[in-house]
Amino acid sequence: MVELGRTQAYLGRCQVDDVRRCRERFGGVTLQGLGGLKIAKALARAGDLTGVDLDPATYRARPAKASNQLALPGMDIAPFDWIAAQAELGLPVVRTPGTRIRVGRVEELRAELDRDYPVDVTVMLALDAGWLGPRHIGTLEHELKVADRDVSLSFAAPVNPLDTRRRIDGLRRLLRWAADSRRGLELLRVDLSGLPAVIEGASVIAIGLGPSTRRVSVPLATRGAARAKPSPFVFVPRLLDWQRANVIGGLSNWNGAGLTYCDCAVCADAGQDLLRFDRPQDPKVAEEIRRHDELALSGVIRQIMSSDNPEAELKFRRVNAVQRAKAVSSSLNVELTAPPAWLDSWD
Repeated sequence: MVELGRTQAYLGRCQVDDVRRCRERFGGVTLQGLGGLKIAKALARAGDLTGVDLDPATYRARPAKASNQLALPGMDIAPFDWIAAQAELGLPVVRTPGTRIRVGRVEELRAELDRDYPVDVTVMLALDAGWLGPRHIGTLEHELKVADRDVSLSFAAPVNPLDTRRRIDGLRRLLRWAADSRRGLELLRVDLSGLPAVIEGASVIAIGLGPSTRRVSVPLATRGAARAKPSPFVFVPRLLDWQRANVIGGLSNWNGAGLTYCDCAVCADAGQDLLRFDRPQDPKVAEEIRRHDELALSGVIRQIMSSDNPEAELKFRRVNAVQRAKAVSSSLNVELTAPPAWLDSWD
């Protein structure tokens, strides 16, 4: 039996209690940036750092933060040493800070892979999703082979990095490279598309619990007047995906119970139906959605990964999710978000 990699939660802004709760539910937690480092240090002082690692996430900063110290005129401040900070904490993996590498910039990719470090590291690569397409995947795979290093990958896209079969095929090529070379390949900031990846050889997947932590965000251009605050996303277990709360609310005149049913502890106390989250004026709804998402998402992952055949169990749920989404779309004038490509393209 092939040993599966680790599946854990990726947290953005959070508190120590959030880390402990999510670690218990998901089995591990990846923290982000300077805020995550502060929390990791607090957990270390309490002797409670097990199951926690860190993504420096410097690829998100504009401009990149170099230090927490105030710089004086004419004084050079050395860049913050993320490698030493992680090594001193004794984290299970030491990730490089990471830079955003736009598609086709081979020299930047090569430079990031070629740097020397005083300890063993996993190289963090924040790549435009276009690297996974047929035009660039061969170059990316070649550079990874030449470098022969463990890597952590995050992909940048406006919505979903794995939005086509070709990009999924590209990711699977990288997974085969990792298996053949016996190198670690981690996927950070992913959604449930990480599950088939970890079944096929990814050493770690860290699933984001918020929209901004499920990919490297690429801002969309906005024109005209400011838009109203959008309805929050809600995890729908039977779709293996997130939908807007107001879209779920649009199912109220249909037999939505089959699609919007959830048996997590939060929903069990509130009627087991996700239709209730379409309450835009209720200030408590965001916290209730957060609690539901954590429990429902961790429950689905646990059920799949602990089954006798995780690949078959996941495929069964993928097929059902696509069929349900198509049935709703053909029966109602409800604009469900289209099923993500990985649901029916990972075969």
